Amino acid sequence: MAGNKSLVAVVIPVYQADLTDAERASLRQCMHVLGNYPVIVVKPESLDLSAFQKEYPSLTFQSFDNSFFKGVDAYNRLMVSIDFYKTFTAYEYMLIYQLDAFVFRDELKEWCAKGYDYIGAPSLHQPEFDSLPAASAQEFANALSTRRVVLNGGLSLRRIPSILRYLKIYNTFYPAWKGNEDMLFCQEATRLKPMKLFMKLPDWQEALRFAFEKSPAATYELTNHQLPFACHAWERYDPAFWAPFMAVNQ
Repeated sequence: MAGNKSLVAVVIPVYQADLTDAERASLRQCMHVLGNYPVIVVKPESLDLSAFQKEYPSLTFQSFDNSFFKGVDAYNRLMVSIDFYKTFTAYEYMLIYQLDAFVFRDELKEWCAKGYDYIGAPSLHQPEFDSLPAASAQEFANALSTRRVVLNGGLSLRRIPSILRYLKIYNTFYPAWKGNEDMLFCQEATRLKPMKLFMKLPDWQEALRFAFEKSPAATYELTNHQLPFACHAWERYDPAFWAPFMAVNQ
């Protein structure tokens, strides 16, 4: 950690004031487990979230132009913007925690200490691997070993100086990135050989210890029944698997 920087902030993107029950549970769990870290809500300039601060007085807020919150493509533009990361240079790391995530325990400092530049839940872009049962754990492992894996950005730890360096170099030599932001930081970082030098990524086995996303039942077998630090998109991929774990942790 360089200079006088703080180690890590938790950054929560919020698009609207009215949260679903699942989003409220996600925020409540985040504040319960990670509330001793700086927690910063990223929001549109015009959005009034004063009700959030009444409930969680330690929250702080960082506004960006409303246009960045108009849809998935707009959000992707924000997340590959150099100006976005410059806003958080008081910190060495940021944990992006979208409100479809759920954290189980505080391992944040331990994950920062591993020194990765980017880490998220391993994901495959083939629907056949979205919700495999426990009995298909080996099939899922084979797929993760032989296919291009995305480390999903919805719950992801990012080393801010490294991301800034990576974006500056990428923007100098390649056309503006138009796809999902997480693919720029993992798939492009391995596909484009020069960029491999500028992004330290975990292997999929270690990334599963950080977070589960797709096929959590099969993933749970691969980790020998060890829950990860957190999970992402739990409502979308096998919520029945997660229900008993979340009941215990709330």
